[in-house]
Amino acid sequence: MLVDSHCHLDFPEFADDLDGVVDRARAAGVGAMVTISTVLDQAERLRDIAGRFDGVYCTVGVHPHEAKDHVGVSAAELEDLCGH
Repeated sequence: MLVDSHCHLDFPEFADDLDGVVDRARAAGVGAMVTISTVLDQAERLRDIAGRFDGVYCTVGVHPHEAKDHVGVSAAELEDLCGH
């Protein structure tokens, strides 16, 4: 089984065909995917995507390029956003 350990299923270019994107990945042998967070306000959307598809998981975090906008985020806040 292949695992895509770093994808961005929440990106706007996939919004109109997300089912198709996941179906094509599965047809190509990708059995699991991890859709990656780049900013914290994506957490709910990523959790929704992960909950919608078997074998799709998400992360909660901040890309280093975005860190300046997330100063002071606590571990407890991150844990809270991870609830799924």
